Amino acid sequence: MKAPDVKYFEHIPVVPDRNLILTRLGYRKGITTLSEKDILFVDAQINRALLLCDARGAFCYCRISDRLPDRVVLENGTELTSAKLASFLEHSSEVVLMASTLGRVISDAIAGAIKNGNAAAGLIYDAAASVTADAVLDWLMSLINKTVGTKGKALTRRRFSPGYGDLELFHQKVIYDILDLKRMDISITDKFMLEPEKSVIAIAGIEVAHE
Repeated sequence: MKAPDVKYFEHIPVVPDRNLILTRLGYRKGITTLSEKDILFVDAQINRALLLCDARGAFCYCRISDRLPDRVVLENGTELTSAKLASFLEHSSEVVLMASTLGRVISDAIAGAIKNGNAAAGLIYDAAASVTADAVLDWLMSLINKTVGTKGKALTRRRFSPGYGDLELFHQKVIYDILDLKRMDISITDKFMLEPEKSVIAIAGIEVAHE
């Protein structure tokens, strides 16, 4: 059977939401107090982290050939075993398999900062990178929505990732292979973890758009 047509994107121009980064760091508006010095430090570390992120992404479309109570079967024969995913895709005729990565430089910077005793900077780098990796997926979904929208369809508002709910983590390897993520310098461990760390795989459904 013909392999899915995977589209790859380099240097994706995403700007993560600073408020989401602060929230990830535990900041609560009206509750957490930061001095001007603290604000300047946090902003400087966020800006440095973003300069170290090389945002890239990939996605492909796959039709759903069968949907059972505990799994979804794709047109290429791939089975995604999860009752929650099957329910999530209840109204979808296709899925989009997608991935984002920020490259190895930011991951090395996070590890290096923590190793060198600069845990505060490392934590800020980590938060900024995590939000940016999600922002890459948001960017991909926005692009896809513009395409499928011309056909009266839309992506599910949420997305589903291996390791969430009852979709076991080994599905990362399944999707990794379909997207051929080694082309993006992403590797996967024997325990199905992606490297570099700030790499994310996700699934979204395509369904009839509702007004």
